[in-house]
Amino acid sequence: MTGGKGEQRPKNLNAFSLIFLGLGSTIGSSFFLASGMAIRAAGPAVILGYIFSGFVFYLVLVSLGYLALKYRQRESVRGYVEEALGPTGAFITGWNLWLTSLVGMVSEAVAMAIYTRFWFPWLPIWILVMAYGFLVAGINYFGVDIVDKFEGGLTVIKAGSVLAFTGVMLYIILARRIAVASTGLLPFFPNGLRGLSQAIVVTTFAYGAGALAAAVGDTRNPRRAVPLATAGMALAQALFFLLPVTALVAVTPWFLISSQSSPFVTGLEHAGIRLGGSVLNAIVLVASSSVLLGSMFTAVTMLASLARDREAPAFLIAGEGEKPVKALVVTAGVMLLVSLLAIFLPRHIYQYAVTATGYFSFVNWGAILAARLYLSLPTKNEGRLDTKGLVVAGAGLAGLTAISLLGLTMPEQRFSLLVMVASTLILLVIGILVKREKLAPEAGNREEAAGWLERLLGGPGRNPA
Repeated sequence: MTGGKGEQRPKNLNAFSLIFLGLGSTIGSSFFLASGMAIRAAGPAVILGYIFSGFVFYLVLVSLGYLALKYRQRESVRGYVEEALGPTGAFITGWNLWLTSLVGMVSEAVAMAIYTRFWFPWLPIWILVMAYGFLVAGINYFGVDIVDKFEGGLTVIKAGSVLAFTGVMLYIILARRIAVASTGLLPFFPNGLRGLSQAIVVTTFAYGAGALAAAVGDTRNPRRAVPLATAGMALAQALFFLLPVTALVAVTPWFLISSQSSPFVTGLEHAGIRLGGSVLNAIVLVASSSVLLGSMFTAVTMLASLARDREAPAFLIAGEGEKPVKALVVTAGVMLLVSLLAIFLPRHIYQYAVTATGYFSFVNWGAILAARLYLSLPTKNEGRLDTKGLVVAGAGLAGLTAISLLGLTMPEQRFSLLVMVASTLILLVIGILVKREKLAPEAGNREEAAGWLERLLGGPGRNPA
């Protein structure tokens, strides 16, 4: 969905549908693989990281739900931000959503390569990444509708594998390997608070509000469904992360976990269930492929939407029918170019990609919280201060700021944070220039163009173009 004022689609989603979509869009490599980075950094204390991250994520969802109800005529985060913060904020949000999906595609493709090397360790990562990139681009062009029909089934498989793994680990703890399991949580803080602070950055990346942001405009009864979905999605994701991770670190010593393979596969192998590890590896490969497909579709749709709103080059949609082929080619091409970094950084490309994805998503979360904070001010509430909104948005922004600063302690996270800050500043400058270009003097429009900066700084406004 776009942030523009497109055609109206049928609204047939309920709260359960939104929660289900949220789970499906987040159970990918950011959990199945990146959790190994968090466990390696914090040990069993990673449990606290997922709890804290879940709380910040809940604040973001509450703010998103408020915006969705207030601006029901708009159907995406970009639309909500445009209403609350103005066109420049919407420009930054739209392009940042594309960047988030783009880098997320790289991280998922690298994760798929790592999973594949479980069976074929002699294959170079960069060849596998390129192969998966071409494959997914082709599927998005020829058969994305078919994949969409099976997305619900893939979500069931992914969620089922998480529950099955948790059940197996609990069985080991309660019935067969109590002696091994009893040492899993000790020591709880093997790397101290510094390790926990590094893990919190990674655990936050696992949570995702993209599905709710994209689908909330298609709900049947928003006033009832959105509040239920925000609470349900936060709780469901927290439980689906906490339960298996807690079971994993209770059975598997944290120092056996590596970022070069899924920690859950390592856990099953440590418990002597090698066949189960191979089966789970196949499932997480499918999980990452579904997230990769969805991310590419989101990125292509957003790029075409930006082009239609004159915020991206017009050639991306020139002469196109229903399929934005040029936007697909550009998105897939940039993804494949970035993926070539796997040639030079085969052991670190995933860490860089997943942390960059997380920090880019922080910009989207920050835009949601900033919009909620702005709407809490007396000037937007008939002279009354919205205390609840102020506390929710303020706490969320403080949490995101703290998590971002914690990332400065690790080289990969420090680099990704700097890239995010630099890209946001560049988008801000370009957004201002685009706004100015849209308001360039035309017949009967000179007065409006002269005051573009005042309107930009003075508050929200609809795209006048």
